[in-house]
Amino acid sequence: MALLPTVQHEVLERLGRVAVAARHAVESLLAGQHPSIHRGLSVEFAGHRPYQPGDDLRHLDWTVWARTDRLDVKVYEEETRLRAAVVVDYSGSMAYGSLARSKLDYARILAAVLGVLMVRQGDAVGLACCDTVVREFVPPAASMAHLLGLLERLEANTAGGETDLAGVLDDLAERLRRRGLVILISDCIAEPQRLIEALKHLRHRRQDVRVFQLLDPAEEEFPFAGTVEFAGLEHEARRKLDADRIRRRYREALDAHRRTLAAGCHAAGIALHPCRTDEDPALVLVRALGQQGSGERGRR
Repeated sequence: MALLPTVQHEVLERLGRVAVAARHAVESLLAGQHPSIHRGLSVEFAGHRPYQPGDDLRHLDWTVWARTDRLDVKVYEEETRLRAAVVVDYSGSMAYGSLARSKLDYARILAAVLGVLMVRQGDAVGLACCDTVVREFVPPAASMAHLLGLLERLEANTAGGETDLAGVLDDLAERLRRRGLVILISDCIAEPQRLIEALKHLRHRRQDVRVFQLLDPAEEEFPFAGTVEFAGLEHEARRKLDADRIRRRYREALDAHRRTLAAGCHAAGIALHPCRTDEDPALVLVRALGQQGSGERGRR
């Protein structure tokens, strides 16, 4: 279990050194207190108790009274536990890394920390590992034993293959029948409009959605110079290109992709959190989970 020490020592200890208010913001959001998760809570029937003077007569169970001549009050409890599915992109592009860790390494850390914090707060967390399909789906649960198994699955899967994020999210939208939270951790290298439609499908299925869009610093800055041979990680052909000539066009294309994705997420009430793999994961989580996305309010 190499990931568990990494999570606890490299990230969770840093969260402990972050300002108390920021750390509490993270944990309170993950404890299910996020307003967009719990607005309009449904309730479940929990049983009966004897009627007491002052009880609302609308809660009397008249069926019980007709059968037994006993006045009993129906008792309900709110479904307050957060159910979250963390979706981690295991496609080939996630293996890229110009630093000590790849995008997938970084995604694993984010996913593991979110899992640890949610289970610590009594919330249920599941995992979906995907590329062109959902490779593995672990339904949400809230036990520590479940969390340890989830961390093992995070580590056991490796990056490889092409990407079909939109198809994967459409599949998950049909699987997730209960209201909850979906957290996508990916570089989001996909046709942006199709990806936005799939994210909107999740929203239509009553899922709150957060997207952590990971980029390696070299992908953002394009520091290459001269003739460079680029090797695709998702079965693309190798190409020798003049990096200085294509730098401007590359950056323009990347900026356009990011703008389109950001605008689409905002319009759909989806929280988008761009981050780079040279950022401290703990600070990324504090910043992201402390935000109240303006698009999330009033969209239930």
